[in-house]
Amino acid sequence: MKGKIEHILFFLAAIILFSACKEEETEPTVYSDSVRVSAFSLAADTAVLDNLNNVFFTIDLENGLIFNADSLPRGTDVSSLGATITFEGASSAIVTQADGSTFDYVQSDDTKIDFTSPVEMEVISQSGNNSKKYTITVNVHTVEADLLSWGGMSYGSLPGSGTLQHQKTIEYNGLLYCFMQRDGAYQVATALTPGDTWTINELTFDFTPDLLSIQAADDALYMLDTSGTLYSSVDALTWTAIGGNYAAILGEWNGCMLLISKEGETYYHDKYPRPEGFTLSPVPASFPVSGMSEMLIYSSSWMTAPQGMIVGGRLADGSLTGAMWGYDGTTWALLSNDMPPREGAMLFPYVTFIVDDNWVTTEQTAWFVIGGENDQSTLDDVWLTTNYGVTWNKADDLMQMPGYISPRAYASVIVCEEAANTTLADWYRMDEPSLPEGYRALPMRTASSEHLIPYIYMFGGINHEGYAYNQIWRGVINRLRFDPIP
Repeated sequence: MKGKIEHILFFLAAIILFSACKEEETEPTVYSDSVRVSAFSLAADTAVLDNLNNVFFTIDLENGLIFNADSLPRGTDVSSLGATITFEGASSAIVTQADGSTFDYVQSDDTKIDFTSPVEMEVISQSGNNSKKYTITVNVHTVEADLLSWGGMSYGSLPGSGTLQHQKTIEYNGLLYCFMQRDGAYQVATALTPGDTWTINELTFDFTPDLLSIQAADDALYMLDTSGTLYSSVDALTWTAIGGNYAAILGEWNGCMLLISKEGETYYHDKYPRPEGFTLSPVPASFPVSGMSEMLIYSSSWMTAPQGMIVGGRLADGSLTGAMWGYDGTTWALLSNDMPPREGAMLFPYVTFIVDDNWVTTEQTAWFVIGGENDQSTLDDVWLTTNYGVTWNKADDLMQMPGYISPRAYASVIVCEEAANTTLADWYRMDEPSLPEGYRALPMRTASSEHLIPYIYMFGGINHEGYAYNQIWRGVINRLRFDPIP
């Protein structure tokens, strides 16, 4: 009996073992065909750069590209960096560096990589059936990305010839109008953009014009003579007297020119034409009556109406101010007083950039003020605001004016969006500073680029002795010229 039981148990064990073997035979190991890279980052290395492991990399699976669209700061040493790469399934990932050396990342994921040139990586699937090549690029700026660059751009002369005494350049009816006094005679030059050929017309006045006072409305130009009489023109050639006694033209607002008029020794906020029911209001003692910047009009989603802004100027008592005043369509209000006093400052809208801890760059709207003059000298400092003028701060060193551009006041600034292949005939080009050996050049926009670049054009200006600069300078923040990375 005992033998029979042992025989039965042995038989059952054999059946179980056979069943297990059959189960193993029917569920073979499956090897992945995937060659997908699912994640890529650099390893933390504070000796190279803080938050290096937070740099965001784009993985373009279709084209086999891995890159950081927001480039690392100029000078970052990328010659020996660790990387963390995640695969969906790979038997090997052969990395080939610029010097031809190779290694298998799957077998040796702690090997440092030289990213001073693009690195090739071929991923082989677990099954061995598929492979895919990737190009890994760690982009590093070879110029200071946030430098307000003038020297690397170009400069030219104002249109016309002869000794320049005064100039004022404005935009009107889709054209640029450059008003000039040369050798005592008056001219106006027009062009579509600063780099185009200018058409010059002689001007004859039966009054002495104040060219710096010229302002453009939607349907007319306005100007004061040296005695304060207001004139208008629709074609910049023929001027008609309106009359009045004015100290300054501030700019257009809702179909009216905002003005400062004077009766006796009192200054008033005024308009032309005066709306029905409009009442003159005295100008506060702290509000400028001359020498203020051009009025900047702006709006945002949280404003119920556009706002106007002026900076600096000379007060009725003869002193200077650096304050910013805002206009809401009804009243003027003092908004900030952060800048040192000045007159003839250049105020214009532009952009700056924020780079966060992950080295991601975000563009933000900003307003710039350049130069002007005080009672002692002409200024070349740069101030900016990124909060609609609530606070102004002196821009960092990369945004300050270079030493080869003489300080100036009462220059005209116009921002023109132009294609990258815009040529500037008869302009002088200054060389970019040389780059450190071994740095890869991050490509600037090329002639084939469809992106428009906002160039800053600065026309003329005067120094503290009244000498007028017969120049047009072109500048741009370097980052705006970088070619988009695919």
